[in-house]
Amino acid sequence: MIKRFTLLLLLILSFGAKAQLIVYRENFDDMPGYTLSGWHYEFTGMVPWQAGLPALVGGCMLPVGGPMSVDVGTNKVACIPDCGAWNPNDSNVFSYTTRINMTGITGAWLKYDSYYEHNINAGDTERATVEISTDTGQTWTVLQEVPANSSLSNFQTYYFDLSAYNNVPDLRIGFRYSDGGGWMMGWAIDNVTVFVPAKKDLSLLAVTPTDTLLSYVKTGYGINHTATVYNAGLDTIHSFVLNYQQGSGPVKSDTITGVTLLPFSTNDFTHTVPDSVFLQGTFKVTMWVSLDSDEYRYNDTAVTYLRGAGFIPVKELAIESGEGTWNGWSPRSATLLSSVPGHDINACLISVHDHDIMSDTVYADFLYNLHWNYVPYMLFDRRTKVPFDSFEVYLQTQKKYFGFASISLHGSNDRGVVEVDGTIVPAVDLHGDFRLALVVTEDGVTGTTSDYDQVNNYAGGLLGTMGGYESLPNPVPAATMTYNYVARQVTPAPGGATGLLPTNMATDSIYSFSLTSILNPAWHAEKLRAIVLLIRQRDSTVLNCSQLPFYLETPKIVLPLQDAGLYPNPANDVVTLFFTLAHKENVSVDVTDLSGKMVYRQPPNEYNEGRNAISLPLSKMAPGLYIVNLAAPDGNKSLKLEVFHR
Repeated sequence: MIKRFTLLLLLILSFGAKAQLIVYRENFDDMPGYTLSGWHYEFTGMVPWQAGLPALVGGCMLPVGGPMSVDVGTNKVACIPDCGAWNPNDSNVFSYTTRINMTGITGAWLKYDSYYEHNINAGDTERATVEISTDTGQTWTVLQEVPANSSLSNFQTYYFDLSAYNNVPDLRIGFRYSDGGGWMMGWAIDNVTVFVPAKKDLSLLAVTPTDTLLSYVKTGYGINHTATVYNAGLDTIHSFVLNYQQGSGPVKSDTITGVTLLPFSTNDFTHTVPDSVFLQGTFKVTMWVSLDSDEYRYNDTAVTYLRGAGFIPVKELAIESGEGTWNGWSPRSATLLSSVPGHDINACLISVHDHDIMSDTVYADFLYNLHWNYVPYMLFDRRTKVPFDSFEVYLQTQKKYFGFASISLHGSNDRGVVEVDGTIVPAVDLHGDFRLALVVTEDGVTGTTSDYDQVNNYAGGLLGTMGGYESLPNPVPAATMTYNYVARQVTPAPGGATGLLPTNMATDSIYSFSLTSILNPAWHAEKLRAIVLLIRQRDSTVLNCSQLPFYLETPKIVLPLQDAGLYPNPANDVVTLFFTLAHKENVSVDVTDLSGKMVYRQPPNEYNEGRNAISLPLSKMAPGLYIVNLAAPDGNKSLKLEVFHR
């Protein structure tokens, strides 16, 4: 907690300039325990306001670890959760600040961050108010009836003019919550601040890329930085200058005009001059705003980094979902997993069951011990445990993450033995212990005996819609359940095989590998998929993944189209398509993108028995992933092709 001592200014000497006058600030990070130390309590209910990490005090209501707009995640908040049976009736939960001495202070404002859903349930409505007192807390005036957050993936910031309380010697600010008698969600607050704003104060909060895994750019290609600019002053701003500098290089300036940036508002502005790197490595970029008569310069600057890469691989996000028939919340993770194909995203989907008939025990135990992941859970690239309520937000962000290397696969199922061959092409130099794992998944799996009926917490619709489970009973009979993406096997182990890849892999070099897996005859080969994960052993992160674009069904007849492949793959301007025919045959070739749109077609031509080769032009194709389809009267073949342009 930071308090005002007489008229002491908090000087932050970043640019030799004065800092904003903070009269009072509480961010709850220094609270020694759950109690809001120094604050006054009143509450009718089970639990008062508490201070702590979001996972501990608001885990049932906050999208913990999500892309919050305030300093939560590893920092504390104040919270009153009302989303559990342990808080059945929080009719009046109130807490207020210590004395705020406003003597000699004029023109102050209140700022605080709020996470609040404003729920209505079974005829009851939760209520949150911000209140103010000038008589040591004897009487209170409502300053705000708190509305529902406009976004439930972020805290929301509110501002209030306190000029009506100039020179008040004992000001108290309170936060009161009531659930109306029902089972609701609760309220969380952070960064309660009373401050005196300047007339002119422009602040730069962040500059893109804000995430390391979004900072990779192809060498020689441009990127335009976007700055999150905050008007911390009382005057509306209509123009300013946005600057950036890479390392000690030249300053690139862009004059922003014709805008209306209201007091205490935030907006994003994209610099018109692109930035680029011409070497691999990491490069610091400093960005700052310039505003005439800006009173505080300490908050004008933000820093980011660019990382040069030889090319940008197609990113396939590895999503591992922990599920179990015994867990009533697992229908949620199953529903979210099944929703991914409806998005514009490449993803390797794996449902890892635990303690039921579909469980691969070694796989389930590995993921549990990896980060103590309790069913149900969602892991993205084994890098992030994703809160279910923030699934969509994470999906849209992490599908853009850097993939480190391209993975090209081809494979076959010969009498129940799956062999997957492929190549790894790094986009940056990779040094360390890198491993490969072959995962076999099965779609269309149904339950067996009643011991594996699916427990369903969503039955009856009391918890809203959930992919149709709200219309199903609890439990759902095993025989009527269907599961997709079920992890049947991971070879050789969940941590990946050693020795398949060198410890030093150079950019644009090609590294070949081969993986095999023996299938269980009880599995349905026509519903099996093969997925390969590229794993960084030191932290188990999945750097990228790929899957065969077809099921592993054993062919019933020998097709005339054999031994088809592409070289090189990934390819730049031209790729060679080779295939072997059992006899002379007409073969047509077309290339489609992942949406099915045709981008190249070669009409049927007659090819001789034996090995044939065709050159396909790629210079007019955008970088990305494509499917090359060969069609003959007696058989078809589909191959995955990655295009990149140096």
